[in-house]
Amino acid sequence: MKKILITLLFALAFVATPASAFTLDAQGGFCNRVSHMGYFNMSFYGHLWYPIDQMVFAGVGIGYQELDNVGLMPLSGSLWVRLPIGRTVLPIATGDFGYLFGKDDQMFWRAGGGLDIKNGDNSSIIFSTGYQFLNHSGEGYWYLQAGILIEM
Repeated sequence: MKKILITLLFALAFVATPASAFTLDAQGGFCNRVSHMGYFNMSFYGHLWYPIDQMVFAGVGIGYQELDNVGLMPLSGSLWVRLPIGRTVLPIATGDFGYLFGKDDQMFWRAGGGLDIKNGDNSSIIFSTGYQFLNHSGEGYWYLQAGILIEM
């Protein structure tokens, strides 16, 4: 029941928003247990963003992570903030809070930062790194990802 409620809340948050107002990103990389930095787990993540202004986005994130040979699908509420330092390369701060679906269902949060490298008016190349914490297991993970942001 909790999973259905979370999914419905995310969907209702975006029902009244015009489709032309959305921004998308897709990223891929790896996510390692902080205590075992030499073992690489794949991580793919994407967001559907609603731009509050040119510097702040709120959205929904979904993806796939393989953590210690267990496949998990994260679903999260997300925030993206571009810091107003620079013109072509802007520092970013990101945060996600949500639920990991899979064999070991649990709440998680992640916080990070990176670079938004403008690739024209409507797209950016993004690099991000940060920390992800899994609630039930109490484990911390470090992630590193690269991807693209498309603004519509």
